[in-house]
Amino acid sequence: MIWRKKKTPHIGLPGYVDSGIGLPVFRGPYLQQDTEMAVLFFHADSDRLTALCDQYLNAPSEGETKYRPLMSHIAVVFADMQASSGDERDRQVGRLPETEVSFWILTLAMKKVGGVFVPDHLAWFLPFLFVDESNVIATGREVYGFNKQAGQIQKPASVQRPEFSLDVVGMQEFKPEATGQLERLLHVRCADHTDGHAASGNWQSWDKAMAAITPEILKTLAIDSRNKAAEIATLLVTHQMRLVFLKQFRDVTNTQQACYQAIIEAPLMVQTFRQGGFLAGKFVMNVNRLDSHPLAEVLGLRLENCEQQSALGLWMTLDFMLGEGVEIWKATAA
Repeated sequence: MIWRKKKTPHIGLPGYVDSGIGLPVFRGPYLQQDTEMAVLFFHADSDRLTALCDQYLNAPSEGETKYRPLMSHIAVVFADMQASSGDERDRQVGRLPETEVSFWILTLAMKKVGGVFVPDHLAWFLPFLFVDESNVIATGREVYGFNKQAGQIQKPASVQRPEFSLDVVGMQEFKPEATGQLERLLHVRCADHTDGHAASGNWQSWDKAMAAITPEILKTLAIDSRNKAAEIATLLVTHQMRLVFLKQFRDVTNTQQACYQAIIEAPLMVQTFRQGGFLAGKFVMNVNRLDSHPLAEVLGLRLENCEQQSALGLWMTLDFMLGEGVEIWKATAA
């Protein structure tokens, strides 16, 4: 597994053909500016998270890659931002407003040494993202392989009190006569009457934020191994994180197969950190059961009456950059 920090041209590839009508699929790297973000941790079943990593990241490579979830929690992230390109041409186009709700799994990426897998680095796997803007869906899917899907998001009045909802076009029950329609998938609300604007922390730098967040995450998530705790702490105190995706496109002749399939990693780097803090009080996430979007089952969320209370919450305002990706593994024709 090789991590190349510098862009390596693929010799012999054709140039990308832009349509010239509408907004372009932006070239990278990608800037997310004026980002307001809330992060809520919820308990999940580790076996289900392992199955997700196997399905998307391990099975496609038939044993060439291995990613393992490090904790039995997922991070549910609400983010409202302005997306743009760092490319010389596309930065002239302007910025696109983007609001998203995403699900993050922290994994340990392994590499083969002498035929044996050994720990190598940490990577966040985002199996599901819901976005309210079609152009950023196209860019995310086509360039990196983000599993971005369309959704209607009711934004909170303040990121320090992240009460929000997500509606999707889906189906409560799969059957031949069913018709897709707008359905409520999830809703997050404050579990008490605490004033969200009294959220603690008031971090003024990324270093101060990480110094406050790291011990709380390690304590809340009850990491049972010193090695795991050390690796997580190392990730959290750096300005660069890695994201991992399965990028694929269906074959046109046999639509049960992929004409392109690869495991992609890309760096996420904090550019400017403005402020942040811990959320005051606990928050409850309600997840509705849809045959089209079985989130609770797939993620193994521990729900009672379709709800679960957050284990930890924090908010931040910052700018960050998503850098150029690397093909960790790529399928080749037999």
